[in-house]
Amino acid sequence: MAPTDPLDLVPLLDRTASALAAVRDESMLVAAMEDITGRIVDCEYVGLFFLDRRSGRLRHAFTRGFTEEERRAAERTAMERHVGEVFRTRAVLHLPEVQVDLDPSAQVNPRRLPVRSRLTVPVVGRGESVGVISLGSARPSAFSAVEIALVSFVASLAGVVYWNLEDLRALDEQHALVKTQKEQLLRLSAPILEAAPGVLLLPLVGRLDGERAAQIAERLLQTLARRSTRAVVFDLTGMEAADDRSIAALVGILRAAGLMGARCLLSGATPGLARQFVDLDLPLPTHAIFPSASLALAAAIAQ
Repeated sequence: MAPTDPLDLVPLLDRTASALAAVRDESMLVAAMEDITGRIVDCEYVGLFFLDRRSGRLRHAFTRGFTEEERRAAERTAMERHVGEVFRTRAVLHLPEVQVDLDPSAQVNPRRLPVRSRLTVPVVGRGESVGVISLGSARPSAFSAVEIALVSFVASLAGVVYWNLEDLRALDEQHALVKTQKEQLLRLSAPILEAAPGVLLLPLVGRLDGERAAQIAERLLQTLARRSTRAVVFDLTGMEAADDRSIAALVGILRAAGLMGARCLLSGATPGLARQFVDLDLPLPTHAIFPSASLALAAAIAQ
């Protein structure tokens, strides 16, 4: 139960703000809200609802005091009862004296302990309702002005945290999409093609950096492990400038493929790339370098 002395409220408010500030996902938000409401109010029924955006219905994030049957009924009928009204109007509903026999919610969703006083507070963030805190007590006038203010304060913080989590979720989805698109672009810019039985063609297009070289190496070596391959043609015709580390990484890919039993052939090296190979004094299979992919493929197939 909330303290009544204003000075005693300071530690509670500090703990509340710290707990919600530490939230990083919805499960942490639910756990924090369950703990906080238990410290603020002493009542038989507590329910935290959040909006399910797919169905447009309110769903329970957590409940306290309900039987499973009561919980399911409360969730199913939430939008049709006072909970839905508070959600839609974004206005606090405080009923200190509930007339049980005249209470619409009691008719729709009866409880084993009749609710004699009720406090329902919207969870609002960025001007939009995202949930509801619903409290019910078997005692009349169970909620003091201090408790109402504290629950309203917690609901406001929860609305801010809710949208922070939504922003994080959207950012994660965006990062996942960018990663997927990047992988798709990599496959398009460095496809591993079967030019003939046992012969692979790997045309490199665009700029080669260290990260891309590592991804190409991983994909190629996985392909060699799955397929019986006697030769791989690396076509550099469409490859742009690369730094020295990337060129060294490319030579490392050639060596790794060779260790897996594949003969490596190079084709289409530009004058700039040729100078880099010479300047770096990297070991290359000089007997397997061709001016065009067609000549390299012909040599690979003929072997």
